[in-house]
Amino acid sequence: MSLDPSTVARSIEPLARQSGTIADVLVERRREVTVVWRDGEAVETRFVSTEALAARWQRAGEQRLVSLSRVDESGLREAVRELQTGLGRAPIPLRPAPATTSPQQESAPAVERWSKRLASIFSRLAPRHCFRWTLQEVARDMFPAGAPWLSHTRRLLSLEGSFTAASRRGDEARPFSFHSPESETTADELRACLARAAEPREVPTPGPEGETDAVLAAGSAVMLFHEILSHPLEAGSVSPLSGLQEARLAVSDLEVRDDATRLDLFGGYEIDDEGVRPRPVKLLDAGRLAGRLTSRASTERLEREASNGHGRRAEVGDPPLPRGSNVIVSAGGVTREEMARRLGQGLWIEEFAGGSVDLARGSFRLLFPRARRVRRGRLAEEHGPGMLAGEILPALRNVESGLGRETHPYRGLGWCSRWGQIVAVQGASPDVLIRQLAVRARV
Repeated sequence: MSLDPSTVARSIEPLARQSGTIADVLVERRREVTVVWRDGEAVETRFVSTEALAARWQRAGEQRLVSLSRVDESGLREAVRELQTGLGRAPIPLRPAPATTSPQQESAPAVERWSKRLASIFSRLAPRHCFRWTLQEVARDMFPAGAPWLSHTRRLLSLEGSFTAASRRGDEARPFSFHSPESETTADELRACLARAAEPREVPTPGPEGETDAVLAAGSAVMLFHEILSHPLEAGSVSPLSGLQEARLAVSDLEVRDDATRLDLFGGYEIDDEGVRPRPVKLLDAGRLAGRLTSRASTERLEREASNGHGRRAEVGDPPLPRGSNVIVSAGGVTREEMARRLGQGLWIEEFAGGSVDLARGSFRLLFPRARRVRRGRLAEEHGPGMLAGEILPALRNVESGLGRETHPYRGLGWCSRWGQIVAVQGASPDVLIRQLAVRARV
């Protein structure tokens, strides 16, 4: 670390002497390697290494933030000086910048090791493909005024693109996405997910339109609850859930929480971007609205409420906002076969291509590339692509009692964009049966 914590403290603590003031410094070092794969060959490799520093001051709803690409004592003093000038205070004196040496060329992290693994996986499971593989290492040091400095590092892996797979009516292109923290088991999990995606299938036909019941299986219900619970319950959001604290919204066996402490999932982290250690937050407890996601900046405006560690920044120079992380749905006791029988007639969906929510209207949309038709409790023909739609409160009421007995991480979800800021998210869920959703085909 090029910044001494005591030096940072001396620089920013004068900014926070007034009661109710937030002042902090965030330092980020980011290394990212991206490899484009086409039919078993790595055709393009890009490596980016950046570092940045941001100093922030906030009080009574007013916020000032200064970010620089220089991470050293001179950069720190320059950022703090600019804050002080903007606040009408006497700025600290500038010091001559020390002489710097040319940075040494860094090597891309783990490229060779992963290239061998990917070549083997692709040759066996998806020899014809166009994928973009990314490994991102982000180290952040957080210096809150009046508190100890904190540091954490995350290594996140993503594989996105499409491949050609066999079907019973000829070859077809299938989309594929996989997002996971890098660990010793990541390659094995990626191999298993790609193997399932490459299984022979019927070519999907246009599906039914109108109203349908659906089972969201294989963890894909994470997408639904991310849109209809996580976003509406980010502090400051105005939605149909506003003002319904402790109201019963769903069946009593539906429990949903947001858990950033799950570091095995893509959206996990050890500290948020305001220096607060996150804690699991119940969003629904026995079907009742139980909590919301808060940050230090948001709780400044909320009485008797403390940050639960969800202040997140997409980039160092962005203001921290309350954002979700990992949506976790508690399991029940229903088997896959029983879930299909309870559905009776409807759709069985295991993956989504995207989703969105309109908080003002209280409506949402989920896009799926394919779904299985269920007839008399049995899986039948394939349909797709299509779209599920509904409204937040009716959708919660229409989640049926009896959840699947196994919880699955949903690796297809990795990034969420809101207010122009993109952060890592994910979650895990059992199979969930929901009634009376609108469905229509997409071309």
